[in-house]
Amino acid sequence: GSCSAGIHAIDAKNYTGKVQGAESDLLTVYGVVQGQKSYETQIGGETYVRSFAVLKEGEAGAKVEDLCRRHGISRDTFYRYRAQLESEGLHGLLPKSRRPHRSPNATPPEVVELLVAKHHELVKQGWDGGARSVRSWLRLAGVEQIPSARTVHKILATHGCVEASPAKRPHSSYQRFEAMSPNGMWQTDATEWCLASGTKVVIVRVIDDHSRKILATLAAESEDGMSVWACMKIALDRHGKPVVVLSDNGAAFSARRRWEGAYSEFEARLARIGVYHATCAPYHPQTCGKKERDWKPLKRWLEARPAPTDLADLQRLLDAYDVIFNTERPHQGIADQTPDQRYFATPKAGPDPDQPPRSRTTLSPATACAKGRIEVGGGYRIALGREWAGARLHVLRDDLHVVVFHDQDLVKRLTLDPDHKDVPSGLPQGRRPTKPLPST
Repeated sequence: GSCSAGIHAIDAKNYTGKVQGAESDLLTVYGVVQGQKSYETQIGGETYVRSFAVLKEGEAGAKVEDLCRRHGISRDTFYRYRAQLESEGLHGLLPKSRRPHRSPNATPPEVVELLVAKHHELVKQGWDGGARSVRSWLRLAGVEQIPSARTVHKILATHGCVEASPAKRPHSSYQRFEAMSPNGMWQTDATEWCLASGTKVVIVRVIDDHSRKILATLAAESEDGMSVWACMKIALDRHGKPVVVLSDNGAAFSARRRWEGAYSEFEARLARIGVYHATCAPYHPQTCGKKERDWKPLKRWLEARPAPTDLADLQRLLDAYDVIFNTERPHQGIADQTPDQRYFATPKAGPDPDQPPRSRTTLSPATACAKGRIEVGGGYRIALGREWAGARLHVLRDDLHVVVFHDQDLVKRLTLDPDHKDVPSGLPQGRRPTKPLPST
């Protein structure tokens, strides 16, 4: 009889993996009658359409040539299908995996296990567990024969450890800068955090722009002049003076954009020791991008631990984090070195001791008279109190803005009034404070 009369079509959309119409003379599996290929399957990442025909054993009157022409297959393919049917039954007609029997370049199973285990370890400890981080941590630990970051990503993705990242602005589109040597530039900033009770506190930090080393971190009740300078003082005592300190325009750091020519306490103290203070442009935090990005791993690390109960508890956590970050964690921004490795690799920079103060300011010595007054030029006299008689002071002046120092202590900060040349001390009557006086 006619071969076409024995054809039974299987709808690819409704195909459930079961071969139907086994009693027919001719079955079409994974294909459609008259050569229309529509069933797609995915093996080894390659999409292809496969159609084939199966002849029932003992079929009479059908020529192989006609069958092959009708279904668009070669004679070799037909005989291969028949051999598979005879040896394995209908399951032998299903697509076979194209995976090679041997993969000499495949990542060894023990390395795959090590990569996945390291990922889970980093995530549990609060560190980034991406492909580059996993690879960098293992290389820094001395593990050899680690595959490329792209291969590590594929392995982690296969095991469900990482998710595809959304499209981001390419790094090449940013205008990057970096200090040429340690202490060439420091960056400082503050961020909020919550104690176990829900009380909001702040974390103040100073980092080195060249090496990303954390120079000092301080837990404080609020972001004010005292807390930001206390953190800076710790960094100065540990690592010396930088050439430049970069910050945002927060009130604790700078006053120049709020009142023209004004000094914040932080700016005044830096100028007193010969360190230049720079601020980023308003509404442009990318200038302090290293410092802004620095908060993300810290907060992830803190979230992986019990919430601190008080400032002292938070400070202990911050100190522990700083040690690990500086000495153990490879930093992708500095070729997977640790910040300590890069910070101590080259000589430190520092402010030029022979460079005079910026044209914006004047820094001059002053000795208080017997009545505790000092002269600051232009006929102005500032009363500090008799307790300061004979004290050797320094006056930092920018036009009408004046800051008075005694050694490293801030004594007085004020704005001169052109109509009043004599400035009273403003101290209350009666018992007088001992020097050094607090900032007023």
